[in-house]
Amino acid sequence: MKNSILQKILVFIAIICASTIINTACKSKKAQQQQAPAFKVMEIKGTKVPIYLQMVGQAIGLPTVEIRARVAGYLKNWSFQEGSMVRKGQPLFTIEQDEYINDVKFAEADLDNKIAAWEKAKLDVARLKPLLSTNAISQNDYDKAVTTEQQDRAMVASSRANLDQAKLNLSYTNMPSPITGYIGACNVRPGNLVGKGESTLLSTVSAVDPIYVNFQMNENDYLKIMRYQEAHKAELKDRKDLLKVYLTLSDNMLFDHIGKIDFIDRDINPQTGTIALRAVFENPDGLIKPGNFANVNLVLYEDEQGIVIPQGATTQIQGKNFAFLVDNKNKVNRVPIVLGMGIGNKFIVGAGLKLGDRIMLEGFQKFQEGMQITPVMVPDTLTVPLHPATGN
Repeated sequence: MKNSILQKILVFIAIICASTIINTACKSKKAQQQQAPAFKVMEIKGTKVPIYLQMVGQAIGLPTVEIRARVAGYLKNWSFQEGSMVRKGQPLFTIEQDEYINDVKFAEADLDNKIAAWEKAKLDVARLKPLLSTNAISQNDYDKAVTTEQQDRAMVASSRANLDQAKLNLSYTNMPSPITGYIGACNVRPGNLVGKGESTLLSTVSAVDPIYVNFQMNENDYLKIMRYQEAHKAELKDRKDLLKVYLTLSDNMLFDHIGKIDFIDRDINPQTGTIALRAVFENPDGLIKPGNFANVNLVLYEDEQGIVIPQGATTQIQGKNFAFLVDNKNKVNRVPIVLGMGIGNKFIVGAGLKLGDRIMLEGFQKFQEGMQITPVMVPDTLTVPLHPATGN
């Protein structure tokens, strides 16, 4: 009897304990369901950022010289490696010279003949002049002798000019490089007739050190630069030296040398609303070739409290960029932003955020307007280089 009562008591106690455990677990689960989800959040502190413009430019070699045949003849040889660096004065092409050597010899002989005739004419004038004063000869005979001397003198000048031209034509058969630079492919091979009726293009040489880069800037950016220059003219020695120019090459690597603007066009193109500019860079290794495309970056100034956010903290909807702002009640709202330059996996923000704002760094796929979260604060340690960096 006592054992039966004890068993009932134990069963009752077990039921109460089980009920308590179940209720506690349910309450814990409900509390867990009601707790706001946790996401990483960053408070914007700001950092120093460069403000610069980026445009696409193309390299050109200045000067670029076409090597053309200036006299007719068969191409005898060429003495360079195509695509190599050639020095000013280095022999490049030779045209067969026999014909032009003969022309020089003929012109020299003709000049000697004309000089001899002129010398005789001068002697005749000198001999007849005293006779004129004694009336031994007529004035007409003396005038003929003077005229002949003048004609022979002119013939000597003409013959000397022919000799100079013959020598010049002979010199054209040897074609040295007029500049130091890279030479292109040879367009004509030895044995071919060149210069007959046209100045045959044989090859082209382009200077590459320094190298020049042409680019276009829109009118608004041009005005920004001009106004900045005007505001700082007291501290500027040379306005053209104001803007440091950086090149990011097609492999997203920054070119080692910093350039400067050496030319700004005189007018705005009315069709495109842009103005042409040119920058010059040292290029001692010839890394940049004429025709290379590159991003031209002009650093205007440095913003001491610029806003930089991770690329992953933004999203794009219908062509517009947004960030997710967390207010003081930990509620999330989507706000439009204007993104500036992208540097690596970070963006410089042009508008839409301010210092002290808190933004979500993750969880966008779970985003609902006005949802409440539990912020897991991540410190703002973002920085960017103070010049255009690789990986733009």
